Amino acid sequence: MIERVRCNLCGADNTAPVMEIDDFHIVRCRQCGLVYVNPRYGEDALHEIYTESYYDHDGITNGLEFYGYDDYLRDEENIKITFAKRLKTLERYAAKGRLLDVGCATGFFLDLARGQGWDVVGTEVSNFAARYARERFGLDVRVGTLRDLSLPDEAFDVVTTWDVIEHVLDPMAELQEMRRILRDDGILSIITPNAGSLVARLLGRRWEEFRRVREHVYFFSGSTLTQMLQKVGFEVLRAESADKVFYLGPAVKRLKYYTWDGAITNAAARWVYRLGLARKRININPFTKIAVYARKQS
Repeated sequence: MIERVRCNLCGADNTAPVMEIDDFHIVRCRQCGLVYVNPRYGEDALHEIYTESYYDHDGITNGLEFYGYDDYLRDEENIKITFAKRLKTLERYAAKGRLLDVGCATGFFLDLARGQGWDVVGTEVSNFAARYARERFGLDVRVGTLRDLSLPDEAFDVVTTWDVIEHVLDPMAELQEMRRILRDDGILSIITPNAGSLVARLLGRRWEEFRRVREHVYFFSGSTLTQMLQKVGFEVLRAESADKVFYLGPAVKRLKYYTWDGAITNAAARWVYRLGLARKRININPFTKIAVYARKQS
């Protein structure tokens, strides 16, 4: 089902076109600046892609549009190194306690946090990912959206939601639900693509995150995310650009998503593999994702 929506941040129905990717229209609210897909798929159509293949395919569907991961499970070690750095930052603002990871995927972060002394729970809309997290790590992962699960009031000290809120059809309501289940002075950690970044502005419709219109329905900037957090009762404590750990080989291959002709990037990738550098681990901060840490206000 295709649906038209008003701005989720200010409620206005007054937009300017930003770009079109395949059959998807990305617009900007003229009143508050929030960027989003409109019209868009309904929840059932959005969620149907989160099968096992979502976590293991080349990402390309047709034209500019793509979604998913090349090989998420194989990248477990690098993902956990990235998450360990984020956890250290999180622990500057919160003592170890009960943590909920919203959109926990295959449970890599939950497994890591549990090993560091946190009491962890996860939510996930993908049946495949939730089952993997339960069977591989023995984690408590609930299948469904956060609002569907009706978790108890003030049950958690920390809520994390990384690379998730851009997928959510009603992020304002999602944040309100996170606030409800957080204890007083609880901490919320969000990571999401930054549509206000220099890279996003320079690349435009070639930016990977815009091209994920099959799964991303909102594109926040630091300003619009801060506005939404403040509106639902959070105080922003810290905002920064999020980095990530990659192997050099896959990182070079990913450059094909940003060029019209993949011949050069394919040639560079071949040399990286021939020189035995493909498994060299690198930390990259492309300044395209924003990480925000916020405290629930009473």
